[in-house]
Amino acid sequence: MDYQEIIDRKLAIVNSPIKRIPAEVLDKVTNQFHKQNPKSYEYSNQMKTVVPGGLQHNLGSTDPFALVFKKAKSDKIYDIDGNEYVDYLMDGGPIILGHHFEPLDSEVVKVISESGPAVGLTHENELRFAKEIVNNIPGVEMVRFLASGTEADMLAIRIARVYTGKEIIIKIGGNYHGWSDQLLISTNFPGTGASEATGIPSGCYENTIEVNQNDFNGLVQAFEQHKGKIAAVLAEPTGGHAGTFIAHPDWNQTMRDLCDQNGAVLIFDEVVAGFRLSLGGGQAYYGVTPDLTVMGKIISHGYAAAGAVGGKKEVMQYCHPSSVNGNKAFTGGTLSANPVMVTAGFFAMKYIKEYQAIEKAAAYADKLTKALNDLFSTRKDLPFFVYNIQSIMHLETSCYNGISLIDNPASRVAEVTERYLVLKSYDLALMAQGILPLGDRFYCCMQHNDESLQKTLNAWEYVLSLIPVN
Repeated sequence: MDYQEIIDRKLAIVNSPIKRIPAEVLDKVTNQFHKQNPKSYEYSNQMKTVVPGGLQHNLGSTDPFALVFKKAKSDKIYDIDGNEYVDYLMDGGPIILGHHFEPLDSEVVKVISESGPAVGLTHENELRFAKEIVNNIPGVEMVRFLASGTEADMLAIRIARVYTGKEIIIKIGGNYHGWSDQLLISTNFPGTGASEATGIPSGCYENTIEVNQNDFNGLVQAFEQHKGKIAAVLAEPTGGHAGTFIAHPDWNQTMRDLCDQNGAVLIFDEVVAGFRLSLGGGQAYYGVTPDLTVMGKIISHGYAAAGAVGGKKEVMQYCHPSSVNGNKAFTGGTLSANPVMVTAGFFAMKYIKEYQAIEKAAAYADKLTKALNDLFSTRKDLPFFVYNIQSIMHLETSCYNGISLIDNPASRVAEVTERYLVLKSYDLALMAQGILPLGDRFYCCMQHNDESLQKTLNAWEYVLSLIPVN
């Protein structure tokens, strides 16, 4: 599905009445979910007594309560009540070989038994993992490992500032770059500014400028208004949140050209796209090479303390402990490049390539996307549709993300909220049928198969049956 069709079909949804599950029907679904998950319900209540909100993971749902998992294998997750789910959450994207992939896990177990989790010194696997990244990602000649994607984004903009001697960062609205103070602007939605994050001094945003996704004129104007002062443009190559706010086909190249013309650094946040779209990341997939590349959880296939910044040598040479003329971008991190992460990362890349995981996951996503679009087409009253970018699927149903809050946000916030709650009701019905989504997104892995596909279709047939025909 091409860019313009996606935009047009989203617009058709937001211009249509919201398709709700009737309250009395939704109550029955909620009751069913409670009956299926009594242990998770009790556990969730106990969590609220010692954990704010009862949830540590932003990807999880607390409506009506958080699920508690016991084990994961292949493309399945099993909760503490013994329920099985076809998993499309995939830890927010990094799992592409499948959960508990034994060849990978055995290498991690081996390094833990020999080296322990961390000692504060260089481990021999650091070099071969760094070389593997350099050999595969076009824009990376040197790499610095960190402990999270948030840290990697923080370091990337610091390196850009040291390298250019400039301070202003252009952040694209609706693109997610972790939760550091300077980058919490329009994190989940373009046009929302700092409204989603309190507790941050306003001065932290002094050198961060927001430009909306695909706003070509706005990007040009930002460079003109701050001529000679912009250090970098930071963006997800897919468009915000892995393609939810999908990038126009010319957007990445335009950012590249404007950065070149103005002496700014182009930074691609590949925390999700890297190794899922291609072993060369989104930059190889789209054919546009950034100066700096931000990597996160996906580079270690979900093993903890994973992050990295990579880039051209002339830019990366400013990264601490190196320096140029005394100038350096300071960084730290006790758990950075720990033996578990670098071992998991090296072997994850090895097995992703060996097992053709990217191709298999993308092929499954293609197949499921077509099957769901065929299913949705049977309901002429529902404008639902699905598109995918390789193995990242976007299911547009209530399409809360299609509402623009840029021009007059106050008038449409209520509708965004309502559409979001409708999406959550669909998700609840899917979970009650053994499907675990990430909101309106599905991440596929190479272990998803025809049985998983049929179970997913059956679950969606059930959801559609709950929505009255009109």
